[in-house]
Amino acid sequence: MLNIKDFLRRVQNKIWRLYNHKLPEFLSILQFLWLLHIGSKEMLVNQKSAMIIAPHQDDEVLGCGGLIRLKREQNVPVQIVFVTDGAASHGKHPKFQRSEIVPIRKQEALCALSILGIDKSQIYFLDKPDSHLQYLDASKRQQTIEQLAKLLKSFGPGEVYVTHRQDRIKDHEVTYELLLAAIQYSEIEVDVLQYPIWILWKSLLFRDLKLGELASAHRISIHSVQSKKMEALEAYRSQCLPIDAETAAVLKPGFLRRFLIPYEIFFKPTSMLSNQYSNR
Repeated sequence: MLNIKDFLRRVQNKIWRLYNHKLPEFLSILQFLWLLHIGSKEMLVNQKSAMIIAPHQDDEVLGCGGLIRLKREQNVPVQIVFVTDGAASHGKHPKFQRSEIVPIRKQEALCALSILGIDKSQIYFLDKPDSHLQYLDASKRQQTIEQLAKLLKSFGPGEVYVTHRQDRIKDHEVTYELLLAAIQYSEIEVDVLQYPIWILWKSLLFRDLKLGELASAHRISIHSVQSKKMEALEAYRSQCLPIDAETAAVLKPGFLRRFLIPYEIFFKPTSMLSNQYSNR
């Protein structure tokens, strides 16, 4: 017979699951659909060369995989920069060491981006400590800014895509800050577009974003390349599948469901100046 303690524990577990998984999944899909059908303007893929700045190996596919493939199909130059080493994805695993996941994620990134049409010569790994960008001391932060600035000046992109400034993961938000500092340091002019990864999962858009920023949302259709994006995402086996029989996948199916929709959303401020002022 079920005793009261077991009953309460089961109820508590169900509430925890609803709050931590089902509710964020529902809000993520709902907010994305609102952006897609009501809150965004259509954006066509252009001929501007693009640099994709990703905090971790997989963010570039999640946020920009369709865009990357569409540009490469038109032979538009695209360069990818990974800021962190990705070592923290299995940081709590009882047997897996941080250093063991780094080469795995790098190889997965090379494979995923090859599917999207990116040659390995156009992929850069800055290898900053995963989950510690906010704690970089002044010299290491400046070194990172100068590394990004050097790549920006060398490649000369027409557009830069970076994780949203309020993406609810510190590495993602600091990556945005580092990019702005690098653009200022390099003294180049470039269009900056922000791609959302976690903000739709961990935030309420109408509460956390100003109306002007919401109004800058744009959408692109990736119907013709959605299968390639999914193939590239599947290359990140260490993130999308359990790494062993004892643990769950890093990226849960409920979280990934939003990325199965054949559109991508980008926030596109009218100018770099407005982008900088939005941080104040």
